Amino acid sequence: MKIETIKSGVKISSPVIISYIALGIACGVVLYDAGMSVLGIGIMSLLVYAGAAQFLAASMIVLGASIPSVIIMVFFLNLRHVLMSASLSSFVKERSFGFISLFSHVLTDESYGLNYTKFREGNWSTDEAMAMSLSTYGTWVMSTVIGGAIGSQFQVNTVIMNYALIAMFACMLVLQFVSREHLIAGIVSAGTTVLLMVLFKHNISLVIATVFASFVGYYLEVRKNRHTKPEFEGSNEIE
Repeated sequence: MKIETIKSGVKISSPVIISYIALGIACGVVLYDAGMSVLGIGIMSLLVYAGAAQFLAASMIVLGASIPSVIIMVFFLNLRHVLMSASLSSFVKERSFGFISLFSHVLTDESYGLNYTKFREGNWSTDEAMAMSLSTYGTWVMSTVIGGAIGSQFQVNTVIMNYALIAMFACMLVLQFVSREHLIAGIVSAGTTVLLMVLFKHNISLVIATVFASFVGYYLEVRKNRHTKPEFEGSNEIE
């Protein structure tokens, strides 16, 4: 991978990197407060790499949830990644199995939004996409470890972080509204979450709303691609 390619990927991901530093440190502190070691936090970030899921896991651990229940909840919360990977598959289908596997592993909501937008613009290579995703991945892992180290040395009031986290998640949510389909999926997710929380008053409502909104977004994206396919006929970047 060329230096210019790496620089291009990191440049595009710089806003996400900044937010990941703050979020990652906060996540590391919360996970340490939940009873995980600094090494465990690092391994979890390397293998799971899902901010919302890691925060959820920390909350469930504090509440005394069993390991199988934590794994199941994290699985369903991250199920949307299957849909996002499918959406990007046409752009990387010519690459090797190893490349696609690593690219899928380092996929997040933020990297998906940036990569999809750049791929649709037509001036984005798969190497740039990988460089961008790996830069955010590395930032998240290091930030959570730093957060865990901070939590091990200092008494941090995690309640204060709740307000900062809400603000940062709201900011990242707005950044995802890159198209009408994303906006509709966001509205459906918010509306479904509120409705289910009122009806069931259980955190499973978040998982159900996430999966439902992901399917809605995927349906809208597929329908949009079908309508625009003739316009891009002959392009290698569109199925």
